[in-house]
Amino acid sequence: MTHEWGSAHDDETARALCETALGAASGPGVGYADVRLVECEETRLYGRRGGERDERAELNLGVGVRVLLDGVWGFAAAPLGDEADIRAVAARAVAGARAAAWASDERITLPPRPPASGRHATEAAIDPFSHTGRHDLLDRALAAAGAPEKVVSAEVGLNAKRQHRHFADSEGSRQHQHLVESGATVMVFAADEHDVQRRSYPNSFHGNTAGAGWEYVESLRLVEEAARVGEEAVALLTAPPAPSGTGDLVIGPAQMALQIHESCGHALELDRILGDESNFAGASFITPDALGTLRYGSPAVNVTADPTVPGTRGSFAWDDEGTPAGRRELIREGVVVDFLSSRDSAARLGLTPVGAARADGWAYPPVCFATNVFLEPGSGSLEELLDRLGDGYYVDDNRSWSIDERRWNFQFGTEVAYEVRRGRRGRLLKNFSYGGVTPRFWGSVEAVAGPVEFRAFGMPCGKGEPKQWGFLGHGASPTLVRDVRIGVA
Repeated sequence: MTHEWGSAHDDETARALCETALGAASGPGVGYADVRLVECEETRLYGRRGGERDERAELNLGVGVRVLLDGVWGFAAAPLGDEADIRAVAARAVAGARAAAWASDERITLPPRPPASGRHATEAAIDPFSHTGRHDLLDRALAAAGAPEKVVSAEVGLNAKRQHRHFADSEGSRQHQHLVESGATVMVFAADEHDVQRRSYPNSFHGNTAGAGWEYVESLRLVEEAARVGEEAVALLTAPPAPSGTGDLVIGPAQMALQIHESCGHALELDRILGDESNFAGASFITPDALGTLRYGSPAVNVTADPTVPGTRGSFAWDDEGTPAGRRELIREGVVVDFLSSRDSAARLGLTPVGAARADGWAYPPVCFATNVFLEPGSGSLEELLDRLGDGYYVDDNRSWSIDERRWNFQFGTEVAYEVRRGRRGRLLKNFSYGGVTPRFWGSVEAVAGPVEFRAFGMPCGKGEPKQWGFLGHGASPTLVRDVRIGVA
């Protein structure tokens, strides 16, 4: 069942305010305008064993107006007040575009598109903001994670977010989206006189957040899993170190999610490819003429963008410039066939936009940002994939990462690795790392496990100047990769 929770501005009120802003965002030379009215509420509860609880709640409500005047963008935003404030924001956007047009030689043309209107809401069974068991769950998970001897630090976090996003443009689109997220994280550090090791759940760093209600947190079995990662962190202290050289790997879904993010998602963002974005996390080795010609990986590599997948953090029905979401192939049997694009970046290459224009709330203009980017499953179980591997290593859960400014050379470290002999997992190994060159790595993918092994992970990521946070999802099944350089310092 789909549930929605109250907003300070219902759809009809929000629509009226958007119409006011559109009416004010007009004048000579204005060829296009859009308005985003966004209300966002977040709650976060974090605890550390032996420390104080940190509980925070945030609420913000505002409006952003974007205009295209004489082929140049103008944008303005402000916290939401009365209609006079909204008119003032629209007037500033027009004035900014007019000033920029006077100084700029570049012009943008948006191909016309039919209006797209409707309502969309996250399917969520339990409101995470009204659930009363958060403090008890955090205390029990902390106790379980910190129970093993030699655990020196245990952290648990619970988070929830809901957004009411209203969009209107001068082409006739009117959209209302009500999005809910829930998530949790456990991180444990163990130490002895020689070493420090870390284990995380359900993913490293920020854990995992899903497009769902509190029922997602309940599904994580946080107390039981916190006990497991505490024990594994201690076991890593005495585990033998991973070797160096070259090896065959099966990479688990959590590590593959970050591999996709760093070496596929960002590399396929069209603003990086066109050279518009390079200040934050670099550009891309891909060139605009790569479509249909650049072999990115082996025939086993099929990568899609699909913000319509339910339950995933990066899911939506329309992006932040009103483009309808849909499943799009980015890499087909190893060959690049599309880019992650916004309207204006796609127009420059004569492409249909993928719907990857994203903004961090009302205060920022949309930028080209990876959405839900997935490595499509192949066939078979994890056990069958390990049997196919033969001798090698099973690795998962990221510990460290680095990639160059063109998304070309990379290296990753994982929290855990297991020696695999004759298709069976054996010894636990610590400090595993691997590296490579992006197209060579993806070209060495031999097989991907089937849909039953697929896992998706919600991630935060920063981009742009000024920096925006984007929230997205990546997913994969365990993946077999041959002849990988391992033991990268």
